[in-house]
Amino acid sequence: MAILRHVFAFALLSCTTASTTDLVTAPAVDPSGTNSSADSGAPPDAHAPTDSGSSEPTGGDEVSHSVTIQVEPGDSGEPILEAIKAATKSVHMTMYLLTNHDVQNALISLHQEGKDVKVVLNQNFPPNSTTNASAYKTLTNANVDVVWASSDYTFTHEKAVIIDAEKILIMTMNLTASSATSNREYIATDTDADDVADAEAVFEADYHGWPITVGGKLVVSPEQAQPVSPRDRLKALIESATSSLDIEVQELSDTGLTDAIIASHAANIAVRVVTTAAGDRNETPAQVSALTKLKQAGVPVVGLGNPYIHAKAIVVDDKFVFVGSQNFTPTALFENREIGLVTDTHSEVIKVRDVIEADFQNGTLR
Repeated sequence: MAILRHVFAFALLSCTTASTTDLVTAPAVDPSGTNSSADSGAPPDAHAPTDSGSSEPTGGDEVSHSVTIQVEPGDSGEPILEAIKAATKSVHMTMYLLTNHDVQNALISLHQEGKDVKVVLNQNFPPNSTTNASAYKTLTNANVDVVWASSDYTFTHEKAVIIDAEKILIMTMNLTASSATSNREYIATDTDADDVADAEAVFEADYHGWPITVGGKLVVSPEQAQPVSPRDRLKALIESATSSLDIEVQELSDTGLTDAIIASHAANIAVRVVTTAAGDRNETPAQVSALTKLKQAGVPVVGLGNPYIHAKAIVVDDKFVFVGSQNFTPTALFENREIGLVTDTHSEVIKVRDVIEADFQNGTLR
């Protein structure tokens, strides 16, 4: 399809091989998972936007095709737990916050059955936030292979589970007891072989504490993880919109993405933004500033408190959807370990579009 050659594809030659990886070895108060202030540490102008001189991305097809998306709240996260339990060979998990005891027990059971179970857990959290100490101790005591994430990243905010080296669950959701019942979340199950291979390569590097660069279709933070930065990839996706742009995100403070949204609105593209309700305790001054800027430009922005907006999603022209762990903040895009994807699977694009539309209608203008 010609449009795929112009949407979410990028110019650097090193991106042309989708599954190429390059490994180089180098010489707690809110257990619900709704506190994600780990993303908002930098001011919105900490990284100046890249000016490519054109709003149209260039290059080859950079979207994943074999994707289904699960929406929460809705099924209490049971399909995630069942997918983990059904593993026949391996489960490789990278998780920002793991407090769900059913998931921990499933990992222990798989290990006891002789499956290859490895877990990378985020260790560093914002002050007065939460902790993975209990999960780490529980898994370690059961001899499950678990390591703390590298301190090279501000936070390992990724939420991903690779099952049997055949599929990867890329989630906006932490594996906590209440995330799947209280939050708006999206879980993408991706069976694209190249994506799974890249995700495995990133996991292996993070498990061993190695740096890595991948050149495939996944959206990987921090900025060194791919030849084109996550901000530029998401900015290009936003700028590719010709008729509609729907955004649902917990945290938005990045100047480049904020300006791209405003430019889309100014170009008479139908823009809707859904975020957390006014007064959200995790909202930073940088986020307030970005929301103020959007409102002053006339961009329709609503807040929603029930369910809590923990999502990170972009829908463009009812043709493409981004889902990932990245909030739209400089810390998430440039300093954290994060993973997301873009798909053109029509049924899933429309599914997310419809949810954002309903949330927008149910929200209150910010």
